[in-house]
Formats: sequence, C-alpha cells, structure tokens
Amino acid sequence: MKLIKSYIGLLAAVCAGMLACTSDNSGVAGTVTDTGNTIALGGVVTRTDGSRAVAAMVRVAREPAVGDSLVEAEYIETVTDSQGVFSFDSVFADTFQLAVVDAEYKEISYKPRATKNSGKPDSIQLEKAAVFSSVLYYEDMDEPSMAVGSHFKVYMPGTPFSQSVFAGDSFSMLIPAGEWWLGFCPGDPQIVARLADSGVADSLIYRTWNIDGEVKSGDTISKGPFIWSPTMEVDSLIKLEEQKKKEKKPAYLSGVVMCKKDSLCSNVQVQMITDLYGFEFVEGDSTRFVMQTVTDESGRWFLQVPKSVPYDSLRMEYRLLDNEGKVALAGLSRYVHASELKDLEDTLLVDTVELTKASVLVSGVMLAVNAMVDSTQSKENQPDQNSIQSDNCKVNSVNSVVVGLKGTSHFVRDVTCNMFKIDNLPAGGHDLVLYSGDPKVVKTLRDAKLDLDSIVTITHVQLPKGDTLDQQWMTFEPPTLKTEK
Repeated sequence: MKLIKSYIGLLAAVCAGMLACTSDNSGVAGTVTDTGNTIALGGVVTRTDGSRAVAAMVRVAREPAVGDSLVEAEYIETVTDSQGVFSFDSVFADTFQLAVVDAEYKEISYKPRATKNSGKPDSIQLEKAAVFSSVLYYEDMDEPSMAVGSHFKVYMPGTPFSQSVFAGDSFSMLIPAGEWWLGFCPGDPQIVARLADSGVADSLIYRTWNIDGEVKSGDTISKGPFIWSPTMEVDSLIKLEEQKKKEKKPAYLSGVVMCKKDSLCSNVQVQMITDLYGFEFVEGDSTRFVMQTVTDESGRWFLQVPKSVPYDSLRMEYRLLDNEGKVALAGLSRYVHASELKDLEDTLLVDTVELTKASVLVSGVMLAVNAMVDSTQSKENQPDQNSIQSDNCKVNSVNSVVVGLKGTSHFVRDVTCNMFKIDNLPAGGHDLVLYSGDPKVVKTLRDAKLDLDSIVTITHVQLPKGDTLDQQWMTFEPPTLKTEK
C-alpha cells in the first residue's frame, strides 16, 4: 500500500484512500474534507461530575471501510473552549465517528456511528476512561532501507484514538470501554511509504495486538513490553514461547508513583538500588543518586531486570525535584526478592508508592571498644557511661565509619565522635547500616566470606515526614570485636 501526500484542493478523491499512519498529529490529522457533502457540527461536553470539559480533544473521523482493520481512521480535530463547547465547519459525511478525550480528568466518550442532530448542538456526557500503559521497543534492522528511527505511533485500528511514542519510553493511552485491538507503526509517513515501496507487507508495517477481554470504564491495564519488528512472522508483538526459546528477551520491572493519594506523579526520578549496603562506596564523602529513568504521565516507570542481584533483594528509590532542582518529595519501593526475578520473562509490577516530604538524619557514631562491660563486676562497680564516651573519643577519634540507610543511595563516611548530617532521605522506618570506614578492612572481611553480621551493624530508625531526626550517639562495634564474640 503506497502512501501519497496530498495538497489542499488537489487529488481530493485520492486522499480518501490515505491511511492514518501517514497523517501528522501536530495539528489536524487527515484533514482532507469531502467538500461535496459537508455539514456543520457542534456540541457541549460535560464531565462525570457535571462540570464543563474545558480543553478536551474532539475528533471526527471517517467510518472505517473494508481494509481498514490495520490502520488508524482518518480524522479532523479541535478542542473545547472555556464553556466546553466545540464546533467544526464541516465533517466527512452524514455519518461519522466522534471521539472526545479529557486528558486532565481521564474521561472519554466514543460514538462509532454519529450523525448530525437536526442542526442542534450535541450534548456529550463523558465517562471514566480506561488507562492502557506499556513500553514500546523495536528491532533495529541492519539494512539501511529498513531503518525506521525511534518515532512510532500507537493507535486503535479503525478509530481516531492514537498518540505518538518514542521507542524505549513508557507510554499510557486513554481508551473507551469495549473490546479493542492496538496498532503500532512507524510515526514518519515517509518511512511508512519507503517500507511499502520496498515490498514489506502492510501486516508487518502496521503491527496489531488484541487486548484480551473486554475493557471496562476506569480499568487500568498494563501489558508488554511490546516489540515492533518487520521480521516477525506473527501478529502478536509479545514474543511467543517458540521465539523465547530462540532468544530470551530481557525482563522488566515496573511500578507506579503517586505524589499524594489518587494523584499520579510524572517526572519522578527512579534509581534501582542493588548495592543494599553501599559496599561499593569506597571514596568521597557520600554516594549520589543516579537517575536511571523517570515516570510518565500515568506515574509509571520501567527498568530492565539486572543480570545479577548481589544480595537477596533490590529496591527502587524515588525523588521528585522542585523548580529549583531541590528534592521536594522522596520514597522507596518494597524490596524485590531475587527469587521473584528468577526466570522472569515478562514485566513484574513491583508496587504503587506514595511519595512524602524528605527527611533529615543528624547523628554521631562512637566505637564500642571501651564500652565493653566486665561481667565479673557488679553493676555499681561498672565505669560511668559518660566517662566511657569521653575516653572513647580521646582514643578512637581517628577512626572512620560508614553510615547509611540500607537499600538507598544515602551513605556517608565520617570520623567517629563527629556529628554528621544526611538529608533528602525517604521518610519512614529504615535499617541504619554501620561498618568500618576503611575500604581495605571491608574488602578483607568480605573476601573472607564472613557473615554480614560480622561486618555490619544495623540499628532501626524512624524518620519523620519533612522533619529532622536527631539521633544522638550511635554505637558501632569494630569487626575485630564482633568476630571475637
């Protein structure tokens, strides 16, 4: 199927056969109008709460014809004004498709067969949309003639529902209730035309996938990841079992982040933490947060499962920056156990996390060498605790210790008997990790295959939301003392 570019007033009859993946959504998609049969159309759109739907997208599309089972319907588009009113100077025919999407309120309306209502404005009542979330990848071809770039279109074949997506990015799409297919094709019409001219079948250019089961209003659907490839021999974009045997595709972790209850949070930075104890922290004054991905408009993130998990689990750390680049909100996922990742072939939904205002920890560490209690002496004959602390700092103030929150990016090294401060911490309960600040000592102990209890001291802290915990003088037992016990 060859795609032909049309100009206004020229070849209008040919334009009716154009396919939607050749249209440009930057303004009006498929804007060719049947000038021989035009009618005016207008209406008022209201939300489920009765308010007027402002800035809602309204699309009028041709009814699907035979052969349109692969492609997006040709449409014209406008938005509602401050009173929820929309209008078109003309439409394609007496009957047409009418779709309305209110992205802000996640509400939708779809009439697969609409007609002009005797010259009176239509009154359109929206309902809750279903949200489909996934991520799209593509097979990069070696042949230059098959290169398609990273811009794709995701759409519902035969309908005016579509959006642009970039390969590797997660996406979400509002869809109406019903039984639907999804379509995927390159977003550049020239690339589509080139593929068609080179003999690639339409069914390979326009990849389709059946949403199994009926979609209901308000549903949240997460599938994938999807792969676009013109070399696949089946319509399903998800690898089948026989394909998995040939080449195992990477598995993914996914989750949802909320800024507050019922408020999905986009642009949240995400880092996967596999070094739970910060042992790779050997130089500098602190570790740093390394952003690996961000959440999309539906609060969703995707990360590839790592090849190995050093300890028994991993977790994700989240942070949302304000306009000045400071941490406004922070949070953590649950621990994802290594057993959950074994032989994982799809996407594992981790959890839904609500972010909170960041916390601060202020504390200091003293060694426990001089704090050992002589069990042969009575309680009255034990040295005074204040005296022990004083002597401890005189003798051991040159020692260093690493302190951090287990399963986060927050670790610092400081000299014992000094106070330290760690900010931008996720609030809530945490295991606070302490171990020797000498990298050579830590390496020697780890190489000796000692239990973690012989290397690490763990104490529990509860960090307040948006406040500071003043945790005075924690005690750390050096490894030599712990192993002797």
